[in-house]
Amino acid sequence: MKRINDTILEPGDIILTTSTEVVSKAIRMATRSDISHAMVCVEGYSVIDATAEGVQARNTQRLFYEDACSIHVLRLSKGLTDAQLSAVITFMRGHIGTQYSTKEAVQTALGGTRRPSKKQFCSRLVAQAFSHAGIQLVGNVDFCSPGDLKNSPLLAAIDNPAVDISAEEKSRWDKHLDSTEIMRRAINDVLDGARAKNKDIQTFDDIHRHLVEHPEDDDAFCALLERSGYLMLWQIELDKNPWQYDVAVMNAEPSKDFEAYCRTTLRDQENGPHRYIVNRGGYALFRRQFDLRFFGLMAELYQHLAYLHDQRLKTARAWLTMNGHTVPAKPPQLAPHTIEWFASLERWDPPQAMMTRAVVDAAERSDVCSVCGDDPASDYVLEESQRPLGGPGTLRLCLDCFGIRRSMGELYVPMTVE
Repeated sequence: MKRINDTILEPGDIILTTSTEVVSKAIRMATRSDISHAMVCVEGYSVIDATAEGVQARNTQRLFYEDACSIHVLRLSKGLTDAQLSAVITFMRGHIGTQYSTKEAVQTALGGTRRPSKKQFCSRLVAQAFSHAGIQLVGNVDFCSPGDLKNSPLLAAIDNPAVDISAEEKSRWDKHLDSTEIMRRAINDVLDGARAKNKDIQTFDDIHRHLVEHPEDDDAFCALLERSGYLMLWQIELDKNPWQYDVAVMNAEPSKDFEAYCRTTLRDQENGPHRYIVNRGGYALFRRQFDLRFFGLMAELYQHLAYLHDQRLKTARAWLTMNGHTVPAKPPQLAPHTIEWFASLERWDPPQAMMTRAVVDAAERSDVCSVCGDDPASDYVLEESQRPLGGPGTLRLCLDCFGIRRSMGELYVPMTVE
């Protein structure tokens, strides 16, 4: 028995596998390859693939293979730029919940092609994700096999793609709650319910478009979120791994390899704004534009998910510091009204970013108050305990707006040059 060697994985890696199932054997025979399935690593131990359950995320630590099954890890030979990696992962995550097309997967294995549907199968999902980033791994991204990906001249194989595991280790994992399976069921419950209203819905983005065009379905779609348990999935992970959020609990369990976990957690932060922060900003903008309760519920959900993510980052940083390990430097504070400042604010709070940009444009200068446009104005930063989970946490304020903010409980202090 073996599993994927997740210690070598990097976001953007393509993992090719097979199994002992009859369908897998048929695909391997038809494509003359030793593999029948493809997936992409998106972060840490998380991969996304397309199976009969649809497009979903999975935990590599729970994927087990017989000794005779092939496992390959492939990586773009020239490497992925940050923009390309972001495009690949965004595409993969954006298609979570999409239905699986058995017919098109079989057609591809047999060499047939036709006009592609919006549904997915494993190798199409991977090829289209890279094509979305401007990388053509294969000749036809809509109809390709895992074997075609394996033979792509743009990819290089990574050594030691698998590690052996004992029956005892597999048994321990089998006894643990599989939160990714619970998540898959909740997502599919929401999307299956939405498809009862509109059969063309495949993803949450399709739900958004449907609600904008049919706001009368707002209550029905909110009920789907609530009834499926989707809004409370975070509680399962919190109960399952309380040590990720509390350094005292983490220190009470010295047997775990916490250093590797902490470094992986903080390393993912270097890849840019976390998806919870980006999604929170998007839903905040939708809520302001369309005033639908669905968008409000989703904005509140991602606000809370961003808070929990921030707690994981703080806990990981605190554990490394307390145990004498080096800690990655924190990102610098952003000076208000710079290009980087606006980019950060637009991800976290698009409505506020639009208002500040309008104020600055009206004043035709950038050294004015971020709120009212008056001058003189000085740069301030929120005290550490109040800094937002995303966004810059800094503002350029006149004395009146500074006083108003302080009276509202926002503890801004003068920003110092670092």
